[in-house]
Amino acid sequence: MPIGTGNAVGRGWAAVCVSLFSISLLLCLLITIGADLFWLVALGDDIRAHQRIPDGVPFAAAASDGWPPVLLVAQYALSLVHEAGLAGVLIWHYVLVLLSLVVVAVDARRRGASDLATAWILVALLLGGLATVGVVRLQTFSLLPFAALLLLLRGQHRQPDRLIWLAPLLIIVWGNLHGAVLMGVCLVGAYLLFSRLRSRPLETVVVGASCLVALLVTPATWRTIGYYLGVLDNEAARQGEGLWASPSLGNPFDVLMLVSALVLGVAALRRRLPLWEYVAVAGLSVATVMAARHGIWVLIFLAVPAARGLTRRDDRVDILDEGPRRVPLGLLLTLALVLCAGAGYLGYRAQSVSAHDQRLASEVSRLVPGGVVLAPEPVVESLAVHGVRVWLGNPLDAFTREDQRAYLDFMAGRAGMERAVAASDAVLVRSDAEAAEVMASMETFTASEIAEGWLLYLRVDTP
Repeated sequence: MPIGTGNAVGRGWAAVCVSLFSISLLLCLLITIGADLFWLVALGDDIRAHQRIPDGVPFAAAASDGWPPVLLVAQYALSLVHEAGLAGVLIWHYVLVLLSLVVVAVDARRRGASDLATAWILVALLLGGLATVGVVRLQTFSLLPFAALLLLLRGQHRQPDRLIWLAPLLIIVWGNLHGAVLMGVCLVGAYLLFSRLRSRPLETVVVGASCLVALLVTPATWRTIGYYLGVLDNEAARQGEGLWASPSLGNPFDVLMLVSALVLGVAALRRRLPLWEYVAVAGLSVATVMAARHGIWVLIFLAVPAARGLTRRDDRVDILDEGPRRVPLGLLLTLALVLCAGAGYLGYRAQSVSAHDQRLASEVSRLVPGGVVLAPEPVVESLAVHGVRVWLGNPLDAFTREDQRAYLDFMAGRAGMERAVAASDAVLVRSDAEAAEVMASMETFTASEIAEGWLLYLRVDTP
C-alpha cells in the first residue's frame, strides 16, 4: 500500500530524521568487530613504521611473497584511524554507515519518494543489512562509494551530462579501498550499455574504457588484475566458507536479508524501472546467491525504487524542481546530539573490548616469545596488530593455495589442519571449537587456559 499523506509528508524530512535517529541508537548497541579488518591495521602500521611497501604479509610466517599491494590506501587510512584505538575504528564505521544512509535517503527523495516511505525503507535496509552495518569489516569502505555511485548513475539516467566523468574518478578512489569496486564497475557498465549507449555512443565507450583503466590505478598497477583473480578464486570462495558462504535459512541474518530484499523488491516493482536497473538487480542477485555478504548491495540498490514504489503518486515531489522544506532546527540538533552521544558510547564500549584483546595478546606473547602462533579469525588479526607473529590469517588470497586450505581446515577442525599446526609453535583455540578436540589428541602439545574460553596449546619442546 502506498505511503504518504499529502505535501507535508512529501516535502518534509521529519520521518527520515526520526528514522536516522532510531537507527543511530540501534547501531550504537549492535556494532561489533568482525573478521577481515585488523589485518589492514597491521599492514598499515608496518608501512608507517618502515616507510616502505612490504613484500607480502609481514606479520605472517606463511609464504606470501609477491602479493600485490592493491589496498595500500585502505591500510594506511585504517592504521591512522586505529591511532585512536578500537574506539576510532568503531566510530569510523558508525559515521560511514550513517552517511551512506543519508545518501540513500537523498537519492530516494530525488526520485520523488515521500518522507515517510523513505524513512521506512531505511529501517528495512538496516534490518536486512545487519550482518554488514552491524559488523565492522573491510566491506565498510564500500558502503558510501556504492551509494554515491548509484546517486550519480540515476541522475545521469534522467539527465545525461558531463558529470558522468565522476564515475572513473570514484572508481579510482574506491579501487584503492575495497574489492567491491568490481560491483561498481559492473553497475557503470549496466548503465552505459542499457541507458546511455544509444544516445551518446562515443562518449559511452570512452567512459566505459576509462572505468576499466581506473581499476588499475593502484600501487600494484597492472598486477591489480592478478589481485582480483586471486580474491575471486581463493579457497574460501571455492569452498563457500566464511565470508564467501551462500545464504542459509539456518542463519537468522541471512533470513533477515532475504526477507528485506523480497519486501523491497516487491515495493520497487510497483513502478516501472529503467532497463539498466533491471539488469543491475539481476546481476547483484546472482552475486548474492553465490555469497550472502553481497546481499547488502541488493538492499541498497532496491531501497530507492522501493521508496518510490511506496509513495502515492499525488505525494511525489521532485526535489530537483521544488526544494523540500527545511528540516526543523530541533530535529537537526537532536540528530547531531545523537551522533555525538553515539560516538561517546562507542568509545566507552571499545575500552573493555580493547583491554580484553590487549590482555590476550600480552599473554600469548609472554608464553610464545618470538614464536609463530596459529589462531582463528578474527582474533588472529588482533594478535597481529599487537605484534604477535601469526602463521596465517586474512588476507587469505595472499598465501599459497595449500596454506589457504590448511587454514580453513583449522578453522573447521578438520584433519587437514595438521599442515598448519606443524608450521606453528603454538595454537590458540576456543575451548568449545572443534579444533580444540583435534589439538587435545596431539601428544606433542600441552594446553593451558590463558583467558576465559581460550586455550593455548604449546609444543612440549617450546620453552
